[in-house]
Amino acid sequence: MKEINKLSKKYLSELKRKSFTELSQLEDYQEEKIVEDENSCSMVIMKDTINDSELRIVIEIYCHWILGVGNMYADGFRKNSEGKIKNLTEEELYDFI
Repeated sequence: MKEINKLSKKYLSELKRKSFTELSQLEDYQEEKIVEDENSCSMVIMKDTINDSELRIVIEIYCHWILGVGNMYADGFRKNSEGKIKNLTEEELYDFI
């Protein structure tokens, strides 16, 4: 789980540095494969438009280990047009895990 958390923090950090306008231009759903320490993971970035001045960004990472067993991790934040960032709570992430 430590590797997934590390991956998530890396990608979240990159996304948080983007402006509201840049985040607005992301697709609503995008998926990519990540190979980390010989493990294959899938990462999904989801963007929800809360209203004209607020976005929710969620990263969901799934790493497959063996025989269909794997770990799922989600994390995210809200960003408004003024650049204020609020991390999502565990309760807000329940729908993504």
